[in-house]
Parts: sequence; C-alpha cells; structure tokens
Amino acid sequence: MDILMLGERALNLLIFRISAAFLVGVLALLAASLYLSERYVEKERRLFIGGDLQGALEAASMAGRLDPFDPEPLQGKFYFLLQQDRIEEAAAALRGAIERDPNNYSFYSLMANLQVREMEDFDAAEESYRKALSLNPNAHTARTSLAAVLLRKGRLEQAKAEYERLRDQRKISYEGLRDLGKIYVRTGEPREGYKAIKVAQRKASSDIEDLGRPLKAQLVESMKLDLADALVVQGRYAQAREVLAESSSERAPALLWLLHTNPEAYREQALNNDIY
Repeated sequence: MDILMLGERALNLLIFRISAAFLVGVLALLAASLYLSERYVEKERRLFIGGDLQGALEAASMAGRLDPFDPEPLQGKFYFLLQQDRIEEAAAALRGAIERDPNNYSFYSLMANLQVREMEDFDAAEESYRKALSLNPNAHTARTSLAAVLLRKGRLEQAKAEYERLRDQRKISYEGLRDLGKIYVRTGEPREGYKAIKVAQRKASSDIEDLGRPLKAQLVESMKLDLADALVVQGRYAQAREVLAESSSERAPALLWLLHTNPEAYREQALNNDIY
C-alpha cells in the first residue's frame, strides 16, 4: 500500500511539474507574442508616417493577430482601410476593436460616423450613437450627431430634445442651434425659432473668421433666409420682406416675389420644407 501511495504521489508530482512547465511555456509564448505585437504597432506608425499605407495596414493586421486583446491594432487597421475606401472591411475591423473593448464609447461613435457617411444606414447609426452615449453621457459630439441623424429621419421632437439638452449644457454648436431654430419653426414655436437662429447667426459671424469671408458670407446669408421663414410663419410679412431685401442670396428675389404674390404659399413652404 505504501508503495502504491508513493507511486501515486510521484505521478501527481510529475503531472504538476509538466503542467507548470507547460504554463510557463504558454506564458513565455504569450509574452513574446505581445512584445512582437508592440513592435509591429511601432512599425505600423513608422510606415504610415512614411506614406506607406499598405505596409502600415499589413503591420496593423499582424499586430492584431499577435495580440488578441489590444484593440489599438484593429483601430489602426480601420483607419487604413477607410482611407482606401474599403468600407466593409473597415467596419469589420472596427467591430473587432469593439469586441476587444466593448466599453470604449469612442469606438461606437466611430462606427456611427461610418454608418452615416459611408453606409447611409441611419437606423444603425442611431443605435451606435445611443450606445456611445449610454457609456458616456457627456459625449457632446456624439449627441450632436445623434440629433442630426434624428433630424434626417424626420423625428423632429426627438431631435429637438437632444439639441435642447446640448443648449442647456452650453455645448451646442451654431449649426446645432440653427437646426434647433428651424425645428421650432416647424413644430409650432416660430418665435423661439427666430431667436435661436438669430443667436446662431451671431455666433457664426464671430466664430468662423478663420474660415474666410466667402464661407462666412454664404453661411450668414443662408441664415437670413431661415430668419425670413421664421418671420413668415409668424405672419410678420413686412419684417420678412426687409430681411429678404437685405439678403444677397440667389434665392432671395424669388422668395420676395412669392411673399408678395402668395404669402400663404410661402408659409406652407417654410413649414413643410425638409430641414436637411
């Protein structure tokens, strides 16, 4: 019996030593793999800076295979594929990054941007933006983009709620404030709409000097037409005429003629035109 017990103990000890050696080997292999992944990430950056986009993509792919946990290589792969207009592959790479780091709100924002700009899948983009905001309610850029998506889908009340939240937090852009004003005009609050657009116009006039006068003038002139719409919806035709008369927009003369001949048709147009 003692001999059998000794033999069993020896066997257990041998199995333990083999298991320990195997574990050490696995850990050493993993450490080497992670080290090589970091080297490929560095190579990826060098190649990108040097203008070798394909080489950088290959390095990012290798880094992602060597390190099954780090989302950074897949994020880099996403950018490189996107620059080559390989949209579906870029989306797949980004989904892989999300799987590795599902709590990173910025990945969901990137996915939503891709779904809006390249895929025109606004339902999926809305879901992605909402996921980003569930992880980071202070992601103001994502909230602005969500409001714009809702606006494009014709869900004015929901878009209004998002823009109002941004406004109340003082994080709304002048473009967002302009859109909010246009929503007010179309949802029965034209006075509030006029105020919001007027503030957006002032912000645009003061905040984009560095973009150049032609762009500034074009933006401000387009906001004048929005102000005219808000005034017409209120029935303030005389003031609308003054705004249109001062506008250098190519559309202003036609709108003036419509206001003079059929103000009710102008009002219907202002209420029913798409904001986007």
